[in-house]
Amino acid sequence: MISANNVQLSFDGHNDVLSDVTLHIADGEFVSLVGPSGCGKTTLLNLCAGLVPHTGKGTIEVAHGAPRVGNPQIAYMLARDSLFPWKTALENAEFGVRVRGASPAEARDRARAMLAEVGLGAFENALPKSLSHGMRQRTALARTFAMDAPVLLMDEPFGALDAQTKLQLEDLLLKLCDLHKHTVLFVTHDLSEAVAVSDRVVVMSSRPGRIVADVPIALPRPRSIRELQKDPSFHELYAQLWSHLESGWTRHEG
Repeated sequence: MISANNVQLSFDGHNDVLSDVTLHIADGEFVSLVGPSGCGKTTLLNLCAGLVPHTGKGTIEVAHGAPRVGNPQIAYMLARDSLFPWKTALENAEFGVRVRGASPAEARDRARAMLAEVGLGAFENALPKSLSHGMRQRTALARTFAMDAPVLLMDEPFGALDAQTKLQLEDLLLKLCDLHKHTVLFVTHDLSEAVAVSDRVVVMSSRPGRIVADVPIALPRPRSIRELQKDPSFHELYAQLWSHLESGWTRHEG
């Protein structure tokens, strides 16, 4: 569903942001990108979404076509909830579906169903100002999944949350992905989060971003975030990723 081959990108023609990036993600696979700040993780995500034009070397395909803005095969979720403050939770959750041409009734039904799935069925008429940060991000999750796009691009969607809320939302994301079977490319700085939610974790080096490791996460599904903390394999994978991350940084510095 996502295929990048030998991608190289520079914004100024001289200093590469990405260098020789090759990444293939199968239908229904959940892949996380980790790496130092500024290594090009979000740039790669934006290339896939068509938000950054691919002017460098190599090729990129998403859902069997070239990346383009407004591709209905893609839904994009940001770190901030980006809710409209004047719209209710239900109106926010249905917004993406409405923009993509669904009828008002269909959009309302899909948004209402997703709000119920994320635990906000009783808050569909609430404005964002009356919702906690976690509830706002649940609304953003509902909006993203309501679009029913086969490919989800997620840029640190839980990065701004407190530790407890973050764990709850990670558990919720695991349940939604197990149920809906989307293909996910997920950017995070949190190695624990990457291990917990992913089928594979791809480690990038410092800028210019290169892939230095592609680590399978052979933990059974369905998963529980709480139970994973007790699993020695979880901690072994965390240590392995940390080693690759340090290696990518050291190699760049050398």
